[in-house]
Amino acid sequence: MKDLKNPFLLTGFYHKRYFCDRNKEIEELKYHIDNERNVVLYSWRRMGKTALLKYLHTTLETGKRTETVYVDLLGTRDTDAAIKRIIQAVYDRFGKISSGFSSSFLQLIGRIGVEFSFDSYSGSPTFTIGMRNNRSAIDSLQAIGDFLDKRKNQVVITLDEFQQIANYSESNGESLFRSWMQSFPALRFIYSGSHRHMMVSMFTEKNRPFYRSTQLMQLGPIDKDQYRSFISNHFRSGGKSIEDSITDAIFSWSRMQTYCIQLICNKLYAKCSQVQPEDIQEVLDEIIDQESVLFSNYTRLLTHMQWKVLVAVANEEPLSNPLSKEFIQKYQLGAASSVSNALNKLQVSELVFEDEGSYFIHDVLLLRWLQSL
Repeated sequence: MKDLKNPFLLTGFYHKRYFCDRNKEIEELKYHIDNERNVVLYSWRRMGKTALLKYLHTTLETGKRTETVYVDLLGTRDTDAAIKRIIQAVYDRFGKISSGFSSSFLQLIGRIGVEFSFDSYSGSPTFTIGMRNNRSAIDSLQAIGDFLDKRKNQVVITLDEFQQIANYSESNGESLFRSWMQSFPALRFIYSGSHRHMMVSMFTEKNRPFYRSTQLMQLGPIDKDQYRSFISNHFRSGGKSIEDSITDAIFSWSRMQTYCIQLICNKLYAKCSQVQPEDIQEVLDEIIDQESVLFSNYTRLLTHMQWKVLVAVANEEPLSNPLSKEFIQKYQLGAASSVSNALNKLQVSELVFEDEGSYFIHDVLLLRWLQSL
């Protein structure tokens, strides 16, 4: 394994050396899997959920008695797209051998009726569903389940951004995947998602297929003491230094959002040998300036009222009473019904979230940009 020039990764998982804490969460996930339980892991975006899952997969496979499949469903809009993602993930994990495809994988794609070709640039196969015959989605998932169920080792399947299936063009997406889980009790499933309310609703509402079928697990912020030591140790290993007071200022500014902390530390590590208070302000200004081009598009994408409410929430965060006369008058928002409607739309689009009666901006970088206006 090559050492990284900058130890503060912004995406994915590379090695446990560059992964901070989460030992409690890893042990809890392993405990559920060892006891044949399926798990729902949910959190807000940019909390390090995907890196945690990739680390979990690495940990599970260390003992060579468990095999893992990771599927990212983000951006999928129907079951065909989901099945293609699953097939690609199964190929990446089990389909490759030195001479091409494994015979068992060839049998699988033949059973599903998949057409495949090779990308002219990457050389990787691309899969197309339904070209050879008209297999139903449930038959395709059954075939994939049979393939995985025949593996000698335990198989753990992680379906990341699982909330996508609730928005599929077909109306039975949740029922389809629930049936798949029930058909293969020896397979272990981890359903993860970054739309907290949608994920909880899918698995706790009585009239929905996944009701009480899994263990729910929420991913919160990394422990401050652990994160502080992680940051300090990496600076020290690189012949650099950062004071705890500066690290605490990073925590406060980032609201303990993992991606945001990593981004700030990545830039400070690249710029400084001994971090000074003026260095952190320079980096924060640089980050806001870089994000402003993207965030300024919200003025076009949102209605006038939605934009005003978004700015108001940012300036008041945490906002506890958005329909109060004082709040509405302070920001000249007009009728309470208009504020309520705009706030609901902002929550649906995941720009704003509600937690224990208070409202927050989801993306910390967006929050700080709005506050700088």
